[in-house]
Amino acid sequence: MASIRSTQVGQHLTVKKVAQVYGSNPKIQFLTNHTSHPASNYPKVEDPNLILQVGSRVQVIGKGRANTKYRESYVTVIDNRKNQFDIFASDLRKHFE
Repeated sequence: MASIRSTQVGQHLTVKKVAQVYGSNPKIQFLTNHTSHPASNYPKVEDPNLILQVGSRVQVIGKGRANTKYRESYVTVIDNRKNQFDIFASDLRKHFE
């Protein structure tokens, strides 16, 4: 199970739950749930290049502390499609092995 403390730069993480890359600003892209549930905070994306399927792998390229870019700690990753985005500490456990 992935956690912010055990995750290191250069490490590869494997997706265990379908997720999506979301962000209205190209400089701020982050991982969210891929759902169309009415209570979801973010809309479901339809672009297949922004959807991470189970088994997909991402590489950690950076880490950030809480209250710098976001309220909580995060890791910055890149996938095989060259999407660069952030994963919040609370989503590491939920979406990655």
